[in-house]
Amino acid sequence: MEENSNSLSERVWKTFSSMKLGLALLGIIALVSAIGTVIPQEAMDPEKAQAVSGLWKTLGLTHLYSTLGFRLLLGLLCINLIVCSTQRLKSIYLRTFKLTPPSKLVQVPQKNRQVVKGELVALRESVQEVMIQKGFRFTLSDQSEPWSFIATKRRLGNWGSLITHLSFVVLVVGALLGSLLGFKGYFMEGAGSTIPIQSIEVSKGTVSETFSVRINSAEDRLLPNGERDNWYTDMSILEKGKEVTRKTISVNHPLVYNGVSFYQASYADGAVFTSEIKGQKSPVVLRNKGESYYQAPGTDLYLVINLAKSSSQQQGVLFQVYKGTGANPIQSGQLKTGETIDVQGAYRLTFDGLAGFSGLQVKKDPGVSVIWLGCGLLLIGLLLAFYWQPLVISGMVQAENEKQGTLTVGALAGKMPDSAREALEQFVSSVTKMIR
Repeated sequence: MEENSNSLSERVWKTFSSMKLGLALLGIIALVSAIGTVIPQEAMDPEKAQAVSGLWKTLGLTHLYSTLGFRLLLGLLCINLIVCSTQRLKSIYLRTFKLTPPSKLVQVPQKNRQVVKGELVALRESVQEVMIQKGFRFTLSDQSEPWSFIATKRRLGNWGSLITHLSFVVLVVGALLGSLLGFKGYFMEGAGSTIPIQSIEVSKGTVSETFSVRINSAEDRLLPNGERDNWYTDMSILEKGKEVTRKTISVNHPLVYNGVSFYQASYADGAVFTSEIKGQKSPVVLRNKGESYYQAPGTDLYLVINLAKSSSQQQGVLFQVYKGTGANPIQSGQLKTGETIDVQGAYRLTFDGLAGFSGLQVKKDPGVSVIWLGCGLLLIGLLLAFYWQPLVISGMVQAENEKQGTLTVGALAGKMPDSAREALEQFVSSVTKMIR
């Protein structure tokens, strides 16, 4: 039974350590990503995704990246990368920190190899001096005959490919954290409004936070020359009705609270009113051009507005009142600041002034810091792999007689044979000059 268990674990390990499996998974993920690029995704473009054929929706092609299958593919790729990296870890560690001088001539690199003849003492001294001058970390053999050495430079470059592979794992983990624990939403509210965070329109994820957002003011600020400066929103975060933080945000200058970011996304004009029903007054904020409406409690009356300018250039609003599902207004007119009207005997409405509406994109992505870490590791890995290639020079001195000897030296430089050949030629040239 134990042998069968060991055999199964070995087969699983062997399967996930296969480079062919990794390439196959990458190919499948690339294919799925290509399909997700061609077919609109609900999380990125909901309107276009709704216009896609019902067959594609049934097959789940409009939300590919959030499907269990796609996440499983990413998980399998991560396991493959981790297993492959684990297998290489020991050899990379040994190549970096545990290299030993060659004990036999066959251990000296053969592809890039040269021979230098000279006096034994001069050869040894010149080799050590050249290594020091060129900044190599070198180790000499303990034995005096035959004498050998090994020298390394940029040895941390051995870790480049490993760090690069692991960075992909970190990036996938960050993306999954954002997908599983984060959310993305949007809301538009007028100045003076307070909205619970859980009531916003969410396009991805679920909101678990319980605080509220208050829009203190919203402004479409213009420069003296008439050009737009920016949209500004003075907003507060409320915990159990108490303000815990406040900030004026604008485009590219968000507010971040407990990992939830609020971005200025849009702006709309509107107006603020006071509604009085049976002596009870309450504020009402409506968007311009009928984009929102007010239904008085206990009635089927619906009020919409449209901003207008009178001949005196005083700002005012046009209003229309609809009853039930009727298509034609039963009351309409124009109001100027401070004016009050009676709406069908149901309530009184006073126009207090203009008010801006702020459209905010709300986003929580706990995987952002992990993704930044992954990007940093990816950059470091690529720099080490391509611009910090390790260089190893090793050699052995064999005595021909009591005074004369032969230095056989070779070089390795990862996947850059030209660099190894050039380094070896420079090393041999320097040693030759010293012993003459």
